[in-house]
Amino acid sequence: MKDTPKHIVEMQRNMIHSKSEEERFLMGADMIDSVYEMVKNQIIEESPELSEQEIRAKLFLRFYQNDFSEQEKEKIVEHIKNAQ
Repeated sequence: MKDTPKHIVEMQRNMIHSKSEEERFLMGADMIDSVYEMVKNQIIEESPELSEQEIRAKLFLRFYQNDFSEQEKEKIVEHIKNAQ
């Protein structure tokens, strides 16, 4: 965030670093879960007719679109859509 004053960023950093490793890990895991749910809800809002497998496939593509070749993505998406 570029619009936050430096002294506030420093306060946030100090607060985070005052937490234990376990607390920081749990905070990070909670943030990841929150982002996942936000993206999933956006996909459902855009296309409410999708099945659960189709939603998972779209989530995979949203998060990993740059990490696999087109052929690999097609194979993975097909596997996700056919999973039970």
